[in-house]
Amino acid sequence: MVRHLVEAGERATDTIGELITATEDELVVVGRRGEVRIRQVDVVAAKPVPDRPWRVAAFLRRAGVAVLDLDGVPLHGPVVPLLDTLATGGAPVVPLTDRPDRVAAELEEIGLARVIPMLLNTDDLGAAKPDTEAYAAAHAAIERRLGRRVAPAEVAFTDDRADHVDGARAFGWRGRLFTLPR
Repeated sequence: MVRHLVEAGERATDTIGELITATEDELVVVGRRGEVRIRQVDVVAAKPVPDRPWRVAAFLRRAGVAVLDLDGVPLHGPVVPLLDTLATGGAPVVPLTDRPDRVAAELEEIGLARVIPMLLNTDDLGAAKPDTEAYAAAHAAIERRLGRRVAPAEVAFTDDRADHVDGARAFGWRGRLFTLPR
C-alpha cells in the first residue's frame, strides 16, 4: 500500500497492489486498476499489506456442508489446498459436476479421493441448474448420503456462474460466486 499525493499535492490517495519496481525517482505498483507509476517525492507513507483471505475459502470453511460446483472451476492451483482443507476439516464436501467420471479421476489424481463418495452428478438431479428443483434434488441426495437431515442454511454453495448461485440462494442455501484469489 502506497499513500501518495495527487492533483499537485492537493490530496492523497492510496494505491494497493504488487510493488514491481522501486527506483530513487519512482515506484511502479500493479493493482486492480493496472500499473500505477508513483513519483518518490509524492509518497507520504508505504507499508506491506497482508493478503486478504480468499473470501470463497473462508465462506466454505464456515459451512455445515460445503457444496462446490466443479464444472467451471479448475482443479489446480488454490482449489487443491482448499478442497484438502475442507475435506479434512470435518464438514462434508460435496462436489457437483456433469462430468463425474472426469472429475473423479482428477480428484483421485490430486490426492482427494476421499471426497469422491460425495460427488453428485448434476445430470441425475431431474432438473437443470439454476432451477430451484435441481438444488432441492441435490439437497435430498446430500441428506441421503449423510444419513441425516440438513437445514438448507447449513449448506454453503459456490459456483463460477452467478445464475447458479442465485438459484441455490432461492432454494435456501447460502451462495457465493466462485472467483480465484488475486
